[in-house]
Amino acid sequence: MNTLIDLFLALVAIDSPSGEEDRIALFVEQHLLSLGFVTTYDEAGNLYASLPGEGEPILFNAHLDTVALAVGAKPIIVDGIIASDGTTALGADDKAAIAAILWALSTIKDEAIAHPPLLLLFTVSEEEGLVGSSQLDRSLLGDVRYGYTLDVTGRVGGVVTRAAYHDMIEAHFDGRAAHAGFEPEKGASAIMMGARAIDRMKLLRIDEETTANVGSFIAEGAKNIVSESAHLVFEARSLEEAKLNAQSDDMKRLLEEAASHYGGAVSITHTRLYDGYHHRHSAHLDRFEMACSTLGLTMYTKTTLGGSDANVLNALGIPTLAITSGYSGAHSVSEAIAVEELERLARLTLHLMSL
Repeated sequence: MNTLIDLFLALVAIDSPSGEEDRIALFVEQHLLSLGFVTTYDEAGNLYASLPGEGEPILFNAHLDTVALAVGAKPIIVDGIIASDGTTALGADDKAAIAAILWALSTIKDEAIAHPPLLLLFTVSEEEGLVGSSQLDRSLLGDVRYGYTLDVTGRVGGVVTRAAYHDMIEAHFDGRAAHAGFEPEKGASAIMMGARAIDRMKLLRIDEETTANVGSFIAEGAKNIVSESAHLVFEARSLEEAKLNAQSDDMKRLLEEAASHYGGAVSITHTRLYDGYHHRHSAHLDRFEMACSTLGLTMYTKTTLGGSDANVLNALGIPTLAITSGYSGAHSVSEAIAVEELERLARLTLHLMSL
């Protein structure tokens, strides 16, 4: 499969950090047009493509962007492992998936393999919190009944059967400025408000299904002034929606209590970034297991507190399996993928497209 490796390396050579996907989108679109696909974009910049066939339409999804750490990647292949030179991430997340999809489609055309109607969705800014998929145009996906998102770390054959709900909470504290040396008692410290709220919150590992974190605490201003303003960003995740709602509500309560305690005020923005899902026994899972079995792959299931475009697609009523793409060390300089895993992913994708 030398052409598959060449295709992957060509994709990795195109820098595509979140918000700068134009070049890779053009590369993918040109490839799809050469294979007879009809393409279009939505206002967010997501790329859609369709190819007629016989049977039930199937959706295949990957994202075009990488984390910023993958910019300037210089891949090397040593002992059958593709990695970066150690100064950047590789970008296999999610370019391994893109390569597998494009290779499978080229094989279908070259070998005249029968297939159902195929719909493709390549999203932008996935790494920024599913920004592209959250703005997708459902009407451009037609009557597709089920799909696959190729965007999970791990050896090929894995499938996410349960994924988390995810909330973001932004809090802006307004205090009262005062000189810290001359009259501090006249101030109301926004920093102290934020600190009090954090100190009283349940954070990090809440239980086996729930986590929460404070990711940002910014309080700009002179160091000799009681802080009048602070901005904090929190997140919470859970496999159970009721647990997430309880966690988020408790965090908001403590933010309000902290502001009141120090005589300040807080404005809170609570956003559900995406919903979770739980795939139990279904024909969709059976198809995936059959494809793995045919190729000699052992299917295994995963539960994750992370998110992917599959969260959005499932919430839209399109049963979508997030499947493993063979890479490891995503978002780090140790990111890598074995040539053998990339080949397995390509073969599996081809089989799923021609079931």
